[in-house]
Amino acid sequence: MADLGPTQPVLQRERFRLRILTWRQQSQWFDVSYRVARERRGQIAIVILGIFVVAAIFADQIAPYHYETQLRGSRLLAPSWSHPFGTDEVSRDLLSRMIYGLRISLLVSLGAVAIGLPIGVAIGYTAGYIGRWVDAVLMRLVDTMLAFPGILVALVILTVLGTGTREVAITLGIGAIPIFGRLARGQMLQEKERDYVMAARTLGSGPVRIIMRHVAINTLPPIMIQAALVMAFAVIAEASLSFLGLGASPPTPTIGLILNAAREFLIIGAWWFALMPIAALALMLIALNFLADAILEATSPYVRNK
Repeated sequence: MADLGPTQPVLQRERFRLRILTWRQQSQWFDVSYRVARERRGQIAIVILGIFVVAAIFADQIAPYHYETQLRGSRLLAPSWSHPFGTDEVSRDLLSRMIYGLRISLLVSLGAVAIGLPIGVAIGYTAGYIGRWVDAVLMRLVDTMLAFPGILVALVILTVLGTGTREVAITLGIGAIPIFGRLARGQMLQEKERDYVMAARTLGSGPVRIIMRHVAINTLPPIMIQAALVMAFAVIAEASLSFLGLGASPPTPTIGLILNAAREFLIIGAWWFALMPIAALALMLIALNFLADAILEATSPYVRNK
């Protein structure tokens, strides 16, 4: 019997594989994303963070109750089918408040990165590429920002700006600027002496074009890793500042405010009041650290050459 060759499904899979390979060769972003999605820790992080993001975006549709809804006769109920996370001291469903609280935590962490990353990277790239007195001045400013404890800087900025979710995001973003600045400068110092940068200069490319079109793509992987770590730190910092009363104001639900309210009820056995927000916070931090590890693995030259 004559060989009919590969079947249609096999040919489709082969075409799809070749298309993926082409995209990976043409785009470093796609290649890194592909490697992260194939790495076990990356898959875990994507699933967990995906659930959190979907819950945060569609909190109004997913949450069983509004975060302010008080349920008559339901004060400090233990977890049950009706209230999987239990209820709080004023008969509000903790699962609903946690869902809305995660939305705030994600917004603050994304806001901190959105503020700190572009400003810090711009400072670091400029200092590293130009050098000389520009590097000295910019890095002294960065060193000055790093010289003060983070919590002290946060307290000063929040005293000026006032308390609230937006103010916390701005504060954490300002605190992240020197971290990204130092990292970007170090990466720029390594890359600007490489042959491809010399070739671009020889061909007449200006500093902005060299940085944006050539250097940036090779220095972004470690910056992406740092962004994931800054998001993890911002989640903790937002919870800490809310716990101290410097974040959002009640009845707005945040992880820190829920933990602050739970303190006085632990002695009467309301363990779920504090355990549930701590577990959700820990799960988010684990996912963000897994994501950072997966990006590190995906951008490692030893792995990329396989």
